[in-house]
Amino acid sequence: MSKKQPIVTLSTCEAEYVSATFSVCNAVWLRNLLTELGWPQKEPTTIYVDNKSAIALSKNPVFHNRSKHIDTRFHYIRECVAHQEFQVEYMKSQDQVADIFTKPLKYEDIIKFRTLLGMTNQV
Repeated sequence: MSKKQPIVTLSTCEAEYVSATFSVCNAVWLRNLLTELGWPQKEPTTIYVDNKSAIALSKNPVFHNRSKHIDTRFHYIRECVAHQEFQVEYMKSQDQVADIFTKPLKYEDIIKFRTLLGMTNQV
């Protein structure tokens, strides 16, 4: 899901952290839905982030001087990681397949991501 963030962030780390928290909230809903349908998810859900500082922030429950101003509701991701419901992993920006839906890309990247998604160029 891609949409404008409802808050102003002061750094790319904070923006990625807030975005990852929104992703976790959506994934929690999906995990609960799958459980109700009889397909409980036993393994942690992986959230891929392209900012190493945001990953460190999500894994470390200690408040840092640079993160103490972040609204506490965005620290929900830490709780989910601590309970091992989610894991946050690094993925390079150029490997983020979801960018095909959210960013203007070069033709080569569109072809690469389209192939990774299993889409073809047929009419």
